[in-house]
Amino acid sequence: MKILSLSDFHGKEEIWTDFFDAVKNSNFDLVIFTGDILKWRIKCTEWAEAKKEKRMPDKNKPKIKEEIEENTNIYWKFYLQIAKSNRPTVLIPGNVDSPISQYLKVATEAMKNPNIHIVHHSFFVFNDSVIAGFGGEITEEDKEDFFVLQYPRWEADYGLKFLSNFNQQKILLFHTPPVGKLDSDNGKHKGSAVINDIIQKYKPSLAFCGHAHKAQGEEKIEQTKVVNPGALKDRFYAFVDTETQKVMFRQF
Repeated sequence: MKILSLSDFHGKEEIWTDFFDAVKNSNFDLVIFTGDILKWRIKCTEWAEAKKEKRMPDKNKPKIKEEIEENTNIYWKFYLQIAKSNRPTVLIPGNVDSPISQYLKVATEAMKNPNIHIVHHSFFVFNDSVIAGFGGEITEEDKEDFFVLQYPRWEADYGLKFLSNFNQQKILLFHTPPVGKLDSDNGKHKGSAVINDIIQKYKPSLAFCGHAHKAQGEEKIEQTKVVNPGALKDRFYAFVDTETQKVMFRQF
């Protein structure tokens, strides 16, 4: 099986024509997207500034309400474009894809397309592989699901507990990278040891991540090949062969 791996779109709608031109003659069976459909804008900035100023963020600001309404259209445009691959497409949210209630509302409608599969807290079986995921930014203790998506360790552990019931080969999707060579972004480390622990616990054959836009690459955690395809907004993507685990990184 050959996988087209994508992450971190961030509302860059002008890339689609060039992207589809780049992959139109490529042979792949499945698309994986590891989060961040939206841009970091007003609601995310309000959350970051409130945290810095040690105050509660204000969700009632008119511009935040306007932005959230606009984001519905951004989600729909993304799903309509990515569905053009005409392949099964497996997705999780990124840390900016919030509020989670809005993300899931649009995703539920998008999944009426038989090729769209959201695996946040869930799974999809394809070619005898169980593909599961947990999106957002994974932390040790932080929790937020309106301004940004952040989940604590316990919730990620509980959300993937069902994997213990599967003996099939596993492929895991995370937005957050594990701690290691795939988590550095302009000098800032964005990885979480929670991801390392989950990978070591469930031993997937492959794991995909994003979030660290400049950390396109691959690494091994025990027997698991982990892939960060780079940011789609910067025109990066990757192909992964599940049989050979060969990764081909591309830019269009």
